[in-house]
Amino acid sequence: MKVKLDAIIEALEFVNFGMDTSAYLNPKTYEIVYINEFTEDLTEEEKEKIYDEYLELPSKYDIDEYNMMEDFIETIDDDRLYNQLYIAINGSGAFRRFKDTCINFDVIDDWYKFRDEKYKELAIEWCNDNNIEYI
Repeated sequence: MKVKLDAIIEALEFVNFGMDTSAYLNPKTYEIVYINEFTEDLTEEEKEKIYDEYLELPSKYDIDEYNMMEDFIETIDDDRLYNQLYIAINGSGAFRRFKDTCINFDVIDDWYKFRDEKYKELAIEWCNDNNIEYI
């Protein structure tokens, strides 16, 4: 039995955009469960079992989408766009400005492809590090 890599990627994306949510993979069934401060459908004993027996997927701090944006900028050949993107990621509201700049320069699809590939690389690395076979 192998875990679907898409399920891992989806969990990473959810964790990255969720509010302090952690994702855990059952290494026997490959079920993914999410826990955050608002999780009410699990008892404390069930949560403890998950913490003890499941594998925690990378957190939003491990994912570091800001670093992904910096890496994407480094792939840009156009000096004007390169500079505009670096300006966009400085200060509060960096993610919104970065996305808006990508839209304005018509590279948003390139950004999404780049980001998706980074999520895939992270998922593969996590599976390999945890001896999880994937398809």
